Amino acid sequence: MPLPSDPRQAWPPRDLAPVFAKIDEWGAWYAGQPDQLADLYSHSRRPSNRPAQYRSGFLGKAARWWWGEPIPEGERRAKLHVPLAADIAQTSARLLFSEPPTLVAADAKTQARLDELVDDGAHATLLAAAEVGAAKSGTYLRIVWDRSLRPRPWISRVDPATAVPEFRWGMLTAVTFWRELERSNQTVIRYLERHETGVIWHGVYRGTPDQLGDPVDVGGWRDTAWLKTMEGVQWQGRAAAVATVPGRLTAAYVPNATPTRIWADIPAAVDLGRSDYDGVEGLLDALDETWSSLMRDLRIGVARVYVPESYLTSLGPGKGAVWEAAREILVGLQTMGDDERGLNLETFQPDIRVDQHLRIAEQLTRTIVETAGYSAQSFGMDDGAAVTATEVSARQRESFIGRDAKIMHFRPELAMLLETLLMVDVRAFGTAVTPEVPQVSFGDTVSEDPEAQARTLQLLAAAEAISTWMKVKTLHPDWEDGEIQEEVDRIQGDAPPVVDVGTSLGALAGNDPAAGDGGDQGTEEPPAQE
Repeated sequence: MPLPSDPRQAWPPRDLAPVFAKIDEWGAWYAGQPDQLADLYSHSRRPSNRPAQYRSGFLGKAARWWWGEPIPEGERRAKLHVPLAADIAQTSARLLFSEPPTLVAADAKTQARLDELVDDGAHATLLAAAEVGAAKSGTYLRIVWDRSLRPRPWISRVDPATAVPEFRWGMLTAVTFWRELERSNQTVIRYLERHETGVIWHGVYRGTPDQLGDPVDVGGWRDTAWLKTMEGVQWQGRAAAVATVPGRLTAAYVPNATPTRIWADIPAAVDLGRSDYDGVEGLLDALDETWSSLMRDLRIGVARVYVPESYLTSLGPGKGAVWEAAREILVGLQTMGDDERGLNLETFQPDIRVDQHLRIAEQLTRTIVETAGYSAQSFGMDDGAAVTATEVSARQRESFIGRDAKIMHFRPELAMLLETLLMVDVRAFGTAVTPEVPQVSFGDTVSEDPEAQARTLQLLAAAEAISTWMKVKTLHPDWEDGEIQEEVDRIQGDAPPVVDVGTSLGALAGNDPAAGDGGDQGTEEPPAQE
C-alpha cells in the first residue's frame, strides 16, 4: 500500500496516541531535562498554582507527581534531576554492544564484504540503537544507500517515537517513518518514508499539527530534494518509489523486552515491547524529590547570625541596602534601646539531614535498577572490596540474564537485516557476492584478567590437563580451527628440542643404552691429537 492519500488523516494515527504519549514520557526521563519533565507532568511551565493539581483523572494524577507540583507564588524551589534513567539505558547498551558482534559467513567473499559493510560505524549505530531501545521500548533499523555519500549501503537507526509500524503474527510487515521539516503557526510540513516489501515510498505533506494534509512537491526542501536526482526513482503522483529487493523489507524492529504490560489492549502496539522504565516512573520521580530535598536542606540550612539592624551597612533612607557575600549570615533585628540583648549576637544553624536523605536515595536507586532488570552491582553499588572477574559475573547475574533476553530479540532481526543488506549491495551496487544469513555472536561483557588467565593455563599445563591447541583456543576464542593450528605449529617450531633426561644422565655416567650388553662400558676416548 502506498503513502496515505486522505488529507484528513490524523497524524500520528489516533489508535497509537496512547503509545506515543507513553514513549514521549519515557523519552523525557531519558533526556533528563528538568524543564521537559516539569512541562510533561504539569502541562505548564508557569510557576503558579494550577487547578489540575486538585482534579481527578489523568490531569490530576499527572499534576500530583513531584515534577508536576505547583510552586506557590514568590517561592523559590530548585528541582534537581538525577540522570539514573539515562544511566540505565546506557548500561543496557553497553551490556549488549560493549564489543562489536562477531559475524561469520560460510562464503569467504561474502565474509570479506560483510566485514567492509559492518565497520566501526555500524557498531556505533547498534550501540546507540540499543540505548534508545532500552529507554523507549524498542528500536528500528533500516537499510539506506546514497552513492554521493558512500559507495555501499549501510544501516541507520530510527527513533520509535517517529515510526508507525504494522505487524502480522508478530512480524513487522511495513513501517512508516516520519519527521517534521517545518512548523509555523498551524502549518506542519512532514516527510514520510514508508518501507514495504520490495519498495520504499517517499512523500512530503503540508498539513496541520493534527492532520497529515495534502502531498506537495518533494523538491521544495533540502532534506528531500535529493529524490529528484536519485537513480531508479519511479513517481506516482508526488510520491517517489524506490525499488529494493523483491519480497524483502529494508527495515527491522527490535523490541527491548517482551511482553508489553501496558499496551496489551492496543492491537497495533502489542508487539512493541516495553521500556526499562516501565513501572519505575514514580520511583524516578521520588528519587529526584529526595535529592532536591537534600539540596533544599543545604540551601536553607546556612547559618544565621541575628544582630541589631544598626550593625548592618545602610545606603541611606530610601536607597535600600547592600548585600555583601561576607555578611550573608547576618540578620537584622529591631531592639529597644534599653534591651539588655541589644548588643548580643545570636547564631542559629538548622540541621541538614544528610544521612537520612542518602539512605533513602540509595534504597530508591537500588529498587529502581533491580525493578528495571539489573543487578545493583552494574551501577557501582557494592561494598567496595576488590573482586575477581568471576565474582563480578556472579554479582551481576541479573544483568546478564536480562542481557541474554535482549540478545534473543536482537540476534535474529540483525542477522536477517544483514542478509538483506547484502542483497541491496548486490542489486544496487553490483557487488559479486552470495548473500546469506550470517551467524551473529555477541561478545563477553566482562573481559577476563589476562594475568589470571595466564596463571590458569600455566597450572593446567603443569598438571598435563590441557593441550597446546586448547590453550590457544582459550586465548583466542574467535579464531577458526585453521588459525589455531597455525599458531600451534609456530609455538612448537619455536620451542627448544625436548631432551630425554634419563638418556642424558646415562650417557654422562658412561652407560650408553645404545651400546648394548657387550658394548664398551668404559670412558669415552678423547679426540685424537694432531
